[in-house]
Amino acid sequence: MKKNKVTVKIAKTKVLFGVLIFFGIHIMNGQNTTDSLSLQNVLEIILENNPLLKQSEGKIKITQSNIDVAKSYKYPKMIFEGSFTYVDPVSEVALPIGDNPIVLPLFPNDNYNVYAGVQYVLYDFGRTKEVINISKIEKLISEEGLEAAQKQLTYAATELFTTILFTESAINVQDELITSLQRNLKRINGFVDNGLATSFDQVNTDVRITSAQNKKVGLQNSLNNLKLHLGELMGWSTNAKEISIKGVLNIEKQRNKKAVITEEIRNELAIAKHIDSILVSGQKLANKGNLPFITIGGTTGFHNGYLPDLNEFRFNYAAFAKVTVPIFQGSKVKHEKEIAKTKIENSKWHLKEIDTKINTEITSALGTLENAYKQYENNKILIQQAKIAVQQARKKYENQLITNLDLLDTEVVLSGAQLSLLESEYKCIMAQYKLQQAKGIKIWQSTFM
Repeated sequence: MKKNKVTVKIAKTKVLFGVLIFFGIHIMNGQNTTDSLSLQNVLEIILENNPLLKQSEGKIKITQSNIDVAKSYKYPKMIFEGSFTYVDPVSEVALPIGDNPIVLPLFPNDNYNVYAGVQYVLYDFGRTKEVINISKIEKLISEEGLEAAQKQLTYAATELFTTILFTESAINVQDELITSLQRNLKRINGFVDNGLATSFDQVNTDVRITSAQNKKVGLQNSLNNLKLHLGELMGWSTNAKEISIKGVLNIEKQRNKKAVITEEIRNELAIAKHIDSILVSGQKLANKGNLPFITIGGTTGFHNGYLPDLNEFRFNYAAFAKVTVPIFQGSKVKHEKEIAKTKIENSKWHLKEIDTKINTEITSALGTLENAYKQYENNKILIQQAKIAVQQARKKYENQLITNLDLLDTEVVLSGAQLSLLESEYKCIMAQYKLQQAKGIKIWQSTFM
């Protein structure tokens, strides 16, 4: 009996232990899904999971295979072939021997052929070399394309991330305004009860509170949409609204580092230069259009059809060397040369266009950044003035020197000044990121995060 009780107790202990482990695992998973993400965390997830980047990585693998295909033309081509051919009639020869001439066939009706062959282009005047070079450049273009996609997605994510921080801060400002207005309404209700204020003051304050709450609802909706778009970039199809991020709009940190931005070559410029190199190789190929090929090769195997025994399989071999010289191709080569030359000229203009565009973007970003810092400094002064105005208005209101409407106006102005300062901080940070993007910086390796 005692043994059964001990067994039951052990079983209950195991079940309880299992339940604790189960809930412990789920609690740990829950913590993982609600952990706040830094900008660096977000960018790492995007670089790892985004489908567009996976496609670009696949293109690089394809271009590497194309290089291997192009290199295969440097090696001999070998084949093995077996064939059977029935021929009738066949050539015959009559030997006038005696009264009955003997008829001997020169070829068998059943022809069997088994052989291995090899062919090698001994010299093609550099054609294969240029094809391999083009394939290598195409791989470089695919690699630049991957990096360009990485930059595009990470800068988009950085903009969304920063906008989420701004929106959350704006919601906090609205909360502070709503709390201040509700505190003011409570004070007005006391004044109304004591006959020191009218219902007009109550209605006025209620309108301000409702307006602030509506603005908060709009900001919350924008925040949800921003998180959905960020989740899309991260490859999170569900629970994107639950994304929690961590970070601050630290403009002073950004300002201290703005002088250390070093310029890198932009991917679109690098791609354009690679394309120009491909066109140069293409022109070289076009110039070789009228040059010959020198080919050597040979075959060896077994074949029947040899006298005196036409049906006997006999070993045979052959070797050859040939020169293929284009004589007339209908002016094809001439037109290909003209096309190649025109493409190279257009490519030079395209490079100049991209270079001008990049310089314009950098200049514009620098100007935007400078103006953003000026607005930030002005808004710092504005918010100090607004705070002083609110302090003075509250004292005057307590002494009944101004109306409730005047006090509400100053508090709304302070809230607006706080939002303006927040917006100018946001603009400064975004202008810094735009400058980095214009200079081709990899944001996920940047010190600005």
